[in-house]
Amino acid sequence: MLTAHHPPQEGPGTPAGEGDDGSAIRRPARLVLRDRTRAQHDATEAAFAGYDLSKRHHYRAFLTAHAIALPGLEIAVTGRGWKGFQPRLPLLADDLAALGTWLPTPMIASDTSDAGAWGVQYVLEGSKLGGRLLSKGLPGDVPSKYLSPAASMSADWQAFCAAFDEAAIMQDSAWLEDAIDAAIESFQFFRRAATCIAEDLS
Repeated sequence: MLTAHHPPQEGPGTPAGEGDDGSAIRRPARLVLRDRTRAQHDATEAAFAGYDLSKRHHYRAFLTAHAIALPGLEIAVTGRGWKGFQPRLPLLADDLAALGTWLPTPMIASDTSDAGAWGVQYVLEGSKLGGRLLSKGLPGDVPSKYLSPAASMSADWQAFCAAFDEAAIMQDSAWLEDAIDAAIESFQFFRRAATCIAEDLS
């Protein structure tokens, strides 16, 4: 939906093994990023687990939580990292307006490095995949621009992953560490928003 375990560090410049001819095999950076952020991803999913999107007021609260976290992250990475990145705040704002709700005051995101922009975008692009599943459980009469998948969503995700791997292979391991740190912070950002708004759910 959007995901104090620390496996061995493995960056794009670190061989994961050897091929039959003795050449180094490097693990794709996106898989390293996925594994290193899995615990944060799962914790964020758990923070949103109490939101029952079949209930209109829970759905409104869910969108409000995202609207607290999303703007700062999108502002920090728009025009950086992956060239295909498209902000979704306008879609989120439209859905909240249709539900009669103002945009909440957003959290301020930390500044991030160029590598960090890729880590933030990993979380934001990946959340679209979860949104496709969540949209199936919504009431039929609610606005759902934010969660409804674009026709190009799967292709966009594949394009992002390929571009991330390509960018990472040209960099040293510190670059990937920056991306991982930014992705972890992004998951934590959404988790704090989810926890804050969930306090008012009933």
